[in-house]
Amino acid sequence: MNRALAVLSLAALATGLTTACAPTSSDVEEHVLDAVADQSSLPVADLLPEDGAKRFTIACPYESAADVAARLDVDAKAVPDLSDSDGVQALIVVTATGIDTGEFARDRVDLCSTGAAWPAYRGDVDTVLTVTREDDVYVVTR
Repeated sequence: MNRALAVLSLAALATGLTTACAPTSSDVEEHVLDAVADQSSLPVADLLPEDGAKRFTIACPYESAADVAARLDVDAKAVPDLSDSDGVQALIVVTATGIDTGEFARDRVDLCSTGAAWPAYRGDVDTVLTVTREDDVYVVTR
């Protein structure tokens, strides 16, 4: 019995350690907000919360996981399915160690105002985005 409890405790600890390193959606939202705040333009790579991205994209409302996964060439189970949502967007980053996603509302930063799907970018891309402020929302366009 004690051995079983010890194994379960170690498994729970290991799970906590591996998930503690992944950025949370609120961390991603705050990073994106900080990157666009008071800017008129910024490199698209500045949206990334950390270095090491092989590829990344933005998933917008009403996009299926299959469509986003096809752009990134990953398994659809690894990306969010926003096909039934209109107020959420997601930053999806493919790294050497896996896939990091951060979903966040469009009420502070809107990356999806153009309606067209974002392409998959390489981590070292130098494309520049335009940032405008409409009411209390930063609107980012390609």
